[in-house]
Amino acid sequence: MITKAKDKPKGKSVLLFSGGMDSLIMNYLLKPDVLLVIPHGNKYEKQEMECIKRLINKKIIDKKKVVFDKSLQLGQFERDDAIIPNRNLYFITLATHYGETIYLGSVYGDRSLDKSKVFFKKCENMFNFLYMEQHWCKGRTFSISAPFKNLTKTELIDEYIYNGGSRDALLESYSCYAGNNKPCGVCKPCFRKWVSLKNNNINTDKYFKQDPWKASWLKVLLPLIKKNKYRGREDNDIKKALGM
Repeated sequence: MITKAKDKPKGKSVLLFSGGMDSLIMNYLLKPDVLLVIPHGNKYEKQEMECIKRLINKKIIDKKKVVFDKSLQLGQFERDDAIIPNRNLYFITLATHYGETIYLGSVYGDRSLDKSKVFFKKCENMFNFLYMEQHWCKGRTFSISAPFKNLTKTELIDEYIYNGGSRDALLESYSCYAGNNKPCGVCKPCFRKWVSLKNNNINTDKYFKQDPWKASWLKVLLPLIKKNKYRGREDNDIKKALGM
């Protein structure tokens, strides 16, 4: 522990890394100094950790950059829909201990407020205040962002492939809410992943346990999707994948 020296800038960029497709792509495009993995007791934690180990073993990510921080246990707050309220606020707080430039894997179509540009700005203001020069700190200034927030998942994959990213690597990522070894295909993260992969001509045969386009919740939301009132511009990607 630091008890005498003042806390000072680390000078590093930190990507909150889950092993999901968005964070995998952002690691490739942004080349952060630290990949911060935060096991926190969510119901699909085991599969995420196995995915990250697989990404390391296959040299898709650099083992030297990966930091596992086990400070948080948030599983008790997880809702039935897998949402943990304010999770990114907890994550960003931890990330401030590792660097000043903090990246999150969020894209256009993400609807939670803790993935919004307004939220990132408020966090910047808060941590810039908390880390002002004082008796224990030399002063640190933070930049917190999701650099590809203006892109849908389909557009993000297109950017990744344009810059030489591996299509096969995307299929090694994991972002399923069901918590099974094989992605279920019908939870919303699986469905969004399928849409973006299909729109970029990436074969997902036998990848999902069930066909994403047969998800039971989809019928309910189709009227909103047709009017671009579900996820805004991302609805066009959904309609393209469904052949509408």
